[in-house]
Amino acid sequence: MKIAVAKTKNVLAAFDAYQHLHEASLNQTPCIGMFTGLAGLGKSTAGGYLFTQADGILVRCLKSDTLGTFLERLAQELGLEQRQRKADMLKFIVHELAYTGKPLFIDECDYIADNHDVLETIRDIYDMANLPIILIGYNQLPKKVKRLEQLYSRISQHIEFQPADMDDITTMANELVTDTKIATDLLAELLQESKGNFRRIHTGLNTIEAFARTNGLESINASQWGNQPFFPSVN
Repeated sequence: MKIAVAKTKNVLAAFDAYQHLHEASLNQTPCIGMFTGLAGLGKSTAGGYLFTQADGILVRCLKSDTLGTFLERLAQELGLEQRQRKADMLKFIVHELAYTGKPLFIDECDYIADNHDVLETIRDIYDMANLPIILIGYNQLPKKVKRLEQLYSRISQHIEFQPADMDDITTMANELVTDTKIATDLLAELLQESKGNFRRIHTGLNTIEAFARTNGLESINASQWGNQPFFPSVN
């Protein structure tokens, strides 16, 4: 399979949202975005794709994060090598982001959503650097961020990632599978088994392609696949 990001509905919606955020930043209007949804729906994948396309900065939150560790990793992403005081790191971060104009993508935001010090600092970074910031997390993130009205009021784009449908899985098969044509009936079975989870669909497509390659099949349908498992079994 290709190492690429398929242009599913979620990815296209995220790309469109980022375009709006970029234009908003140029017009001095609110330009914080939020990508939310259940696990496996492609939020981090879309964020990573946009981060690359926009030449942005990506920082992943950790469960153990404090304000200091969050700022330290973000400063390192921007090129600060030595550890400094929080105030100095914040000053460096704001200067570098404002100077480069690079958008900031913050993944796994659920880990810091209950830490008001971190959220307030993200708002400070936004206010002082004036650039798009995209917060990525699970379904509860909007509810938690809403408790900090000063940050929540600056969110102008919110994409709720949805499970895959037949259009999405067909797009993934067409754009990612290189050696095999997978019939619609087999894609429908995979969609049902995966419950629309993009991560599991990707695993299933890879499994199907490997099977077809091993058996010399240029195309494969549900009858040829039979009752084989799409995903590794867990004992």
